[in-house]
Amino acid sequence: MTKVVNLSEFSGELGDWAKQYFEEARLVVLRALIDAIPELVESSPVDTGLYAQSWDAQPTEQGAVIGNYAPHAPILEYGARPFTPPLAPLLAWAKRVLEDPSQPPNYSDAVQGLARYTQKKIAREGIAPRHIMERAIPGILQRIEDEMRRTFG
Repeated sequence: MTKVVNLSEFSGELGDWAKQYFEEARLVVLRALIDAIPELVESSPVDTGLYAQSWDAQPTEQGAVIGNYAPHAPILEYGARPFTPPLAPLLAWAKRVLEDPSQPPNYSDAVQGLARYTQKKIAREGIAPRHIMERAIPGILQRIEDEMRRTFG
């Protein structure tokens, strides 16, 4: 497309074009991030489903951000050093994993054993990182690049 402008109007035209281009690019990035969410959900570990349901992409003034807003997302992504976790959440987790019908406070020996073993293992070894987002970044960047090429040529 060709547009003829007077030299005195050039900087204003260029500024208008830059604003329009930036806004289109920002929307392209947001669209690519939103399109990446189903793959992130698919690669998410599922226990209660909270982590898989907590992926989100949001527009910002400068572009867009994508992340997981579950309270335990940082631990899943980056891991954790050894610490002694509280037993109650581990008991609830063990009950779900074992599909055990026992009810609190009278958990079965299997539930109690798995929860206590896991608590000791985390206290000894910590929690290994899963790097879910880190592994997805190359694909997300490729999506953004592909979208930019489709939109801007």
